[in-house]
Amino acid sequence: MYLSIVTDTYPPDVNGVAMTLRRLRKAMQNLGHSVRVVRPKILGEAQSEDHPEADETPEIEVPSVPLFGYKGLRVGLPWGVQLRSMWSKERPDIIYIATESPLGLSAMWAANLLKIPIASGFHTNFHTYMAEYDLPILQGVADSYLRFIHNQTAATFAPSPDVAAKLQQAGYDNVKVLGRGVDTERFSPAHRDPDLRKLWGAEEDSPVAIYVGRIAAEKNLPLLVKSFLALRKSNPKTRCVLVGDGPKLGELEKNYPEFIFAGVRIKEDLARHYASADLFVFPSFTETFGNVVLEAMASGLLTISFDYAAPSIYIDHGANGYLAPFHDEESFLEACQRALTQWKNPELKAAARETTESISWESIAQQFARQLQELIPASPEK
Repeated sequence: MYLSIVTDTYPPDVNGVAMTLRRLRKAMQNLGHSVRVVRPKILGEAQSEDHPEADETPEIEVPSVPLFGYKGLRVGLPWGVQLRSMWSKERPDIIYIATESPLGLSAMWAANLLKIPIASGFHTNFHTYMAEYDLPILQGVADSYLRFIHNQTAATFAPSPDVAAKLQQAGYDNVKVLGRGVDTERFSPAHRDPDLRKLWGAEEDSPVAIYVGRIAAEKNLPLLVKSFLALRKSNPKTRCVLVGDGPKLGELEKNYPEFIFAGVRIKEDLARHYASADLFVFPSFTETFGNVVLEAMASGLLTISFDYAAPSIYIDHGANGYLAPFHDEESFLEACQRALTQWKNPELKAAARETTESISWESIAQQFARQLQELIPASPEK
């Protein structure tokens, strides 16, 4: 199969969508499929866990503009004429549009003219971000736009059953579920680093609570701060670490100097940060999946999250992590306190790790290839 992925974010961007597409591409290539990525032109120095030059097939870079409010991220400009010319000479079997942007729209236009099947991915709840950025009036417009885009494709891939159900209820057609994998060799308790814990000021009896992700409004940072402060109040030896970057970083650094801000971490350094903590506090309620939850569990951490997306699938409350009813902040804070009492429990940590050991990117890619193949006509029109 020759698959072309069209996306506005891809490594060296550091975010869940970019990393998902990178790992999915590598796994598809390992299965013998040809995969090329159409993405915004790389600016500056690469900082991803996998440099694009390592790919067997080069990426196709298009002109772009900065994404307002998201430092370092760019949106691809319309490139339909060029894509039509390129795809007419080197025709993909199917196009996968991962982001609903002007670039994605232009790719859809070109693919339709060439009668190439199109699939799309619902990777980000952009429509739910509107309220977080004080633009609730635009949420209805965003809902309609996203539904229109996805319903022009042969199938929309959602990352979890609950997201798929919500999309179907909202009028999305032909919704399929494609989960996510985790690299259990990279993310492992074996990478726990006593020297890093000392750098954080953590002693043998000091629990470390960590957050990994964008430091942005849509991640429910007020509840993260409440959780960290409550953990420190219950056990003053608790160390609270934030890994990541984003528009709210400066504000948090100024207001909460007692927290440790580690910045963006990648590759083995990221794995070391996960494994050197004990609790993973993840209060976001705008995820479509939550890759970081699997990474934390693979690292042997007890995760506290709301009961939806990846946590709903993989966390067994009280057995390998802790869940709170969706949007119930008091229950979330209570779950943090319960996790704090178990931060050294080896059985719970081992159970978290064991849960992830069968969730490989290879199995996800095999499923994706089968689902895409079903969308490709036996005798494609040319």
